[in-house]
Amino acid sequence: MTLFQPLTGKSADSVEIIEALRVLPEQLREEVEGLSEEQLRFRPGEGQWCVKEVIGHLRDFAEIDHDRLVRMISMENPLLPGYDQETLAREHNHQEADLKVVLSELTSVREQTVHVLTELVDANWARQGRHEETGRMSIRQFVERWVRHEAMHLEHVRALKRQAGAGRR
Repeated sequence: MTLFQPLTGKSADSVEIIEALRVLPEQLREEVEGLSEEQLRFRPGEGQWCVKEVIGHLRDFAEIDHDRLVRMISMENPLLPGYDQETLAREHNHQEADLKVVLSELTSVREQTVHVLTELVDANWARQGRHEETGRMSIRQFVERWVRHEAMHLEHVRALKRQAGAGRR
């Protein structure tokens, strides 16, 4: 007799979504390992972000979305306010930040998010909030969107590394 049954359906999806969120900080650490400060600061064009700015944005986004998630869990149909990512990036001056500190902060917030999602009862994944810019969505839709956003930026970091000459000999 098997004690643990393989997860199927929405529960399996939830585990995969949570795992995608959980591993991001370590994936980013691996991507930036060995990069020079020059490579971390490389911008491919005017007004475009460097690796440090992308990771700073992901930290900002993780903090904001964690707050939005808690609102969706604890409030009935909350408003999920938008924010201006460019203004926030300028205010936080990510290019000058210590990347190890930024990654540590991202890891800390992410551990909280993973804990909250792990404790979430399946039925609560359907709870809704109203995003100021994109409209009504369930926690599941919100977190799936979050995972896609982070996957896009992980690829963005990889592309910036290539453009900055990382890995060339």
